Amino acid sequence: MCTASWLIRPGGFELFFNRDESGARLPARPPEVILVEGVRVILPIDGNAGGSWIAVNELGLALCLLNVWEESGEAGAIATTPSRGWILRALAGAAFQEEVGGTLESMDLAPYAGFRLAAFAPGALPSIWRWSGGELGREEARLPLASSSLDEERAHSERSRLLSELASGGLDRSVLEAFHASHAPARGPFSPCMHRADAATRSATHVLVAQDRIQMRYAPGPLCEASFGPGIGLPRAAAHRSRS
Repeated sequence: MCTASWLIRPGGFELFFNRDESGARLPARPPEVILVEGVRVILPIDGNAGGSWIAVNELGLALCLLNVWEESGEAGAIATTPSRGWILRALAGAAFQEEVGGTLESMDLAPYAGFRLAAFAPGALPSIWRWSGGELGREEARLPLASSSLDEERAHSERSRLLSELASGGLDRSVLEAFHASHAPARGPFSPCMHRADAATRSATHVLVAQDRIQMRYAPGPLCEASFGPGIGLPRAAAHRSRS
């Protein structure tokens, strides 16, 4: 129950992410800077499990994670599995997309419910891996990424159609921000700004990676009710090392 969209620029990119969660979950902690294998990382932290769903590091690599519901079993079973957010947190210090994939392939993912992980690097299309609960594979990047515990294909279809309409005059930051605040085709389970009786968009995040800096802005609620704060920024460092 999340939505991600992006804009690739020469030497950088922008990433927007709506996090949709059950109203029973604890509020998340807003973004902060932590160290992952000596690399500074900006990420919000899940209030229940301590993992995260989106991160960007000082090397210019960003990650976001969406649950894959149709391959994850019943909700009660999901509650007994380890948090997928710790996978993202463990990988957040990576320097390159290939490093993310190599580490994922070496991990024992069997205990985890299904997920889709996207890795963004400056000037490059996102690399996306899908864990089905039994097999890890690569996927083509479909703008936008969308998940839904009700109907993932319909969620993607509705949100893709809306983004195409909004971007008819060109894709830029204002288009993506409007998309993530939108209730089209109707305020409900398939709009990017999602609202259901049992779950809703709980936060929005904007990541900017430029030639000389990175920044994460965060809204502690849906964009129909909350606004992005000033954000946390770091100077961009050279990506010159690889995890051994």
